[in-house]
Amino acid sequence: MNQLRFEAGLGHYSVNVATDSVWIFKGMGTHYFQVQLQVGIPEVAAVAGRLLCLETTLYAPEGNSPRVPLASVNVSIPFIPEGDVRMPTLQYLITNAQLLALEQRRTGDLRLEVQIRGFLPQAASGFPGAPEVTEYISIAESRWRQQLAGLGRTLGAEMLIAFPDDDEPRRRVADFLREAQRLLGGSEIDSAMLQVRKALETIKNTSGWNWPGRKDKPDRTVDERWALIRSAMEDQASGAMHVDPGTRDHVYTRAEAEALIAMTAALLTVTP
Repeated sequence: MNQLRFEAGLGHYSVNVATDSVWIFKGMGTHYFQVQLQVGIPEVAAVAGRLLCLETTLYAPEGNSPRVPLASVNVSIPFIPEGDVRMPTLQYLITNAQLLALEQRRTGDLRLEVQIRGFLPQAASGFPGAPEVTEYISIAESRWRQQLAGLGRTLGAEMLIAFPDDDEPRRRVADFLREAQRLLGGSEIDSAMLQVRKALETIKNTSGWNWPGRKDKPDRTVDERWALIRSAMEDQASGAMHVDPGTRDHVYTRAEAEALIAMTAALLTVTP
């Protein structure tokens, strides 16, 4: 537990992150971390006022490198001078790209830090600010994976899908790609790639692109060249089954799965 230590007469305010209070939720085009603080208000004289303001920043630690800021939130906490315990809730907006970066760098439990600085704007005398403190958060890997699964299809590699996607073939392809994103969010790389394979098979059956057969390369039409590109991508995605000698022992990376998702979404933009 940390303490915000103000000048003599203004009191010391205990602050810590409530156990198991950190959750991630999906928002409108973004996500947000919800963190609940436990703030202990001391019995102080009226010179401290009746309002404690907190400036907070959520960080991701980077090993031996400087920590990386994710988002900031300020909150004002009213109190009574006789002492009290308050539990304000902080909500930090996190983009899809930030969340994916956290997951890529995570090894085991997810670790975060909250930097907190307090002010007493109604204090009658003295310097109303306190030195900043840092709270350390650790979320067990199993609990974190459960929270990611709860985000559903809102989490995944960034991709653009041709608009509109309300016709049946495009909708099916988009659904396969969104499912691939969801699986990738849980680090199920091979399963994500097999969803991409289903998307490419759907494009094959609906695009109308003709196969060039034994045509010489210079004689292939534009449609036939797109057919070859699609086939090569499907071949790569099929490698996640690991049934042929060339891929039996290969471990596909997240970057490879993300590339296939993005390439298939791009291919959808030129699909007739």
